[in-house]
Amino acid sequence: MEFILSHCESLHIQHNAHRETDTTVARHLLHRERLGDVIVFASTTSRLRCMESDAIWEMSIRHRDGTQTHIAGSSLDECMELANATIRLSGVGAIAA
Repeated sequence: MEFILSHCESLHIQHNAHRETDTTVARHLLHRERLGDVIVFASTTSRLRCMESDAIWEMSIRHRDGTQTHIAGSSLDECMELANATIRLSGVGAIAA
């Protein structure tokens, strides 16, 4: 968690946000995508697991350059791991020498 926090401007975590509007995970994701959000999952299997279990964790990261990354998964740990990997691979938030 500390690595993620040290490389982003803000972090927003949600669990089962689809239930606020009494809809399914699949419809919730479709709505987010229609709004222009690209939701990143670790795999297609992870996305399917969320839809089948009707449960989803979501993490939105605002990077220091103003861009956002939206990550989702079937567990908070899965989202955290994917966020760590995404930040490390992209170099977003890295300080230039």
